Order: sequence, then structure tokens, then C-alpha cells
Amino acid sequence: MRRAVAAVAVMVGVVLLAGCSQVAAIAPVGGNHLTEVRFAAIDVLHERGIALETVPTCTRAEDGAIACAGTTTDAVAVTVRSPAADPDAFTVVVGSDTVFDGSVSVVIDRAAGVAP
Repeated sequence: MRRAVAAVAVMVGVVLLAGCSQVAAIAPVGGNHLTEVRFAAIDVLHERGIALETVPTCTRAEDGAIACAGTTTDAVAVTVRSPAADPDAFTVVVGSDTVFDGSVSVVIDRAAGVAP
């Protein structure tokens, strides 16, 4: 009986620990400029079939500009920028290649199935 209880306890522990690493990736409902830029960047990368090792994480500068950084599975840098002066604009660069330069809202709407 003790072995069964111990086995169940270990299994529960493993499940809980595995869940901890995934909590950070859970998206909030709704969003602000930073989260919208991050989600749009991830959508663009996914649409283009770019596999990620590290999903872009973003920061907001004092002026409101957003900068994100991540890496592909090939260890190539991914950078995302959205200027404070035009929060709907953003650019996604993989290595030295600009893979997207356009509207955050268009990408988010497209991912949500909203026609332009």
C-alpha cells in the first residue's frame, strides 16, 4: 500500500513540476501593446514556418517602444521592434532578414479569422 501511495505522490509531483514550466507561456486574456506585439510576432513566425527555440520575450522602453528577442531552433536571433510613435507598426527580423514589416492589428485579426 505504501508503494502505491509513494508512486502516486511521485507522479503528482512530476505533473506539477512539468506544469510550472508551461505557466509562463500561458497568454493573458486581452492584452496591451506589449502582449499584442509579442503575439503578432509569434503569429508571423509561425505563418512563415520559423521554428523557435526561445519564444520572443518583450520589454517596454520608457518612451513606450517595444523590443522583443528570441531565437530559432538553429540558434538564429529573432528581434521584434514596435515604435512608440506608431504602436500598430512592428518589424520582425530573423538573423539579418526582415521577415515582416507591417501592422500588429492586421496580423492579430488574421490569426483570429477576422477578414481585413
